[in-house]
Amino acid sequence: MVEPMTIAEHSKLEAKTEEAPTEFEVIPVEGKEYTCKKRCELGDSKREVFSIRFDPHDKHIAAGCGDGTIRIYHLGSQKETYLLKSTSEEPSAITTIRWRPHEAKGVSKNVLLSVNAAGQVQHWLSTSCKLLHTITESTMLFCADFNTEGTMFATGGDDKIVRLYDEVSKKQKAKLEGTLNSPGHTNRIFSVKFSKADPNILISGGWDKSVIVWDLVAQEPKAKCTGPYICGDSLDIFGSLLITGSWRTENQLEMWDLRADKPIPFPIKWENEIGVSPVKIYATQISQCNGRFLLAGGSGTNEARLYDLLQDTKVTPTVLAYMKGFGRACYTVDFSNQGDMCAASGGDGIIRVVDIFKRE
Repeated sequence: MVEPMTIAEHSKLEAKTEEAPTEFEVIPVEGKEYTCKKRCELGDSKREVFSIRFDPHDKHIAAGCGDGTIRIYHLGSQKETYLLKSTSEEPSAITTIRWRPHEAKGVSKNVLLSVNAAGQVQHWLSTSCKLLHTITESTMLFCADFNTEGTMFATGGDDKIVRLYDEVSKKQKAKLEGTLNSPGHTNRIFSVKFSKADPNILISGGWDKSVIVWDLVAQEPKAKCTGPYICGDSLDIFGSLLITGSWRTENQLEMWDLRADKPIPFPIKWENEIGVSPVKIYATQISQCNGRFLLAGGSGTNEARLYDLLQDTKVTPTVLAYMKGFGRACYTVDFSNQGDMCAASGGDGIIRVVDIFKRE
């Protein structure tokens, strides 16, 4: 079996085998209700991008980079407008970023949360490029997420523990490690996501081929989905629908119905071209405004694909568009809050933004 590889490790390997740059293209599938087209490309190839997120107003998109910086671009002018930069002499790669939800009461707006490989959890005021607060955990951190209300955030990383923090006090509320009868993770954690439908549910996954559905009241596993090989931000949840993206060459994308006592996977087809290395998924995302679309990308073919989920778990999702021409692997994807745009980026440092719209 191929050993799992962190995004940073994969990026270093790619740097040794750099290929000639290719032209990015969006190839829509004909005859579908929705289609898409390339909107713009942001950034440059001087640094890898490990995490991207549209801001709550869909006016900016932020990128967490391998050089320890967070760069924020204006989608209108297509220029870099803010640079968030560590004062450390040896900054660590930013592994995940999240905007604090605007629903959070009594706190400043335009705040960005980041975690890095040095174990730092940092809050930034994006409009002033000011570092507001730092928490240092004694482990490498690979993922983080806010709950819908913006009152709590979670982190995960090398030590196999999901930590919950109060957003106002920045104090740790709980450590999710499992129990003797219902154990937690046994290897690195690369993705954590709060459920928007149920504030007491959080999901996490990593190298142990186990996605855990946590009950935040009981602070123990409620259910487990066995099999997904999570190596990046490749978990997402909408209602009772869970999507997993695995870093492997078969059954890379799967959907799960969390209403079942023992959820079982339903594969989402990712047909590979003959003679081309199959994709291994690093990133997946559901359009949270409507649950209609799925975007996934990874290494191997260095591409992303946009799917129509059709809002029906009994119908196999269909491909709406192929996104090809990434210079290196696709490590991160996101949808705008209105669901009319999506974006993808990765090892070549370029952020590709794509418009999604109904056919006339």
